Amino acid sequence: MLTETLKDLRALRLGAMAACLQEWMDQPANHDRPSLECVEALVLAQKQDAADHRVERFFREADLPVACVADVRTTTQRGLPPRVLCQLASCDWVRQGHQVVIMGPSGAGKTFVASALGREAMLLKLGVTYWRTPDLLETLGDTPAGAARTKQFRSLSRVPLLILDDFAAQKTTMSQGYDLLKVLDSRRRHGRATLVVSPNHLQDWETYFDDTTTADAVCSRLAEKVQVIELQRPKPPTRSA
Repeated sequence: MLTETLKDLRALRLGAMAACLQEWMDQPANHDRPSLECVEALVLAQKQDAADHRVERFFREADLPVACVADVRTTTQRGLPPRVLCQLASCDWVRQGHQVVIMGPSGAGKTFVASALGREAMLLKLGVTYWRTPDLLETLGDTPAGAARTKQFRSLSRVPLLILDDFAAQKTTMSQGYDLLKVLDSRRRHGRATLVVSPNHLQDWETYFDDTTTADAVCSRLAEKVQVIELQRPKPPTRSA
């Protein structure tokens, strides 16, 4: 009977549940435990498997290396105290629709931190979309007006967390700036969170927009309910003599 049950679970693509049931039955100590505990263990195993697959898909589609909060180096000197990372990893700011800006020079680990926070949000079943800002603006610009373009903007506007990497890293044309403003303005109306990663200080962002009015509007949207993190490059460990 167990063999048939395991076979049926796998046929239903519930492999994690099947593996958990097999492991449960292989432990003699579990035989006298309430059946409800077994059911709870099976459901938990399948939920965890689904969460793991969401995370894998996120990193694969974003073409990012897998990053974990536990692997982030936190020091006050680096600009990221442990308490701040712990606070961000709770993802309360995502649920509340706040903004986070991570600035710093190349090699400071900005994208790694952003990826790790994105992973935490995914594990908590909060939808995450990652884009390099230049790629996003190019994609939006290449999409003609119509249903496809409308669908793109709707998706960008409503995903719980949008990560914009390489923000203000290169010049933005007037039409690109307008597209970016449209996305951010809609996200504000829907109470969605945005995580911005930039190699440049936010005080210099306006110089990367052709239109100053649009630049002011974009920066003002990102300045609302924002937490700014300015990362420094990790110092190499000192060698003992």
